[in-house]
Amino acid sequence: MTTTFSDLGLPNALVKTLGKQGFTEPFPIQVATIQDAANGRDVAGRAPTGSGKTLAFGLPILATVDRAQPHRPKALILAPTRELAEQIRRDLAPYGKAMGRQVFAIY
Repeated sequence: MTTTFSDLGLPNALVKTLGKQGFTEPFPIQVATIQDAANGRDVAGRAPTGSGKTLAFGLPILATVDRAQPHRPKALILAPTRELAEQIRRDLAPYGKAMGRQVFAIY
């Protein structure tokens, strides 16, 4: 039996957006981390480039974070380079929009 993004407990808005982006089945790193991260557990994962790590940590954040007040962000993702920060922003922006959240890169 194949695991779906719905099986991982993601909201329908995220599942629909994933489908529009061409993602119908989660990658192994996502299966291993999304539920635990969404339940507030700390997770650590290691996987090769292109394996879905950004969505593995980004989707649980977007699924659980409350709407922020002006000038009061609710989540912070640290990245070691400007380029990676921008890539994370670009990758998570459509999912943030689906959840009524904004994703910014500050460097």
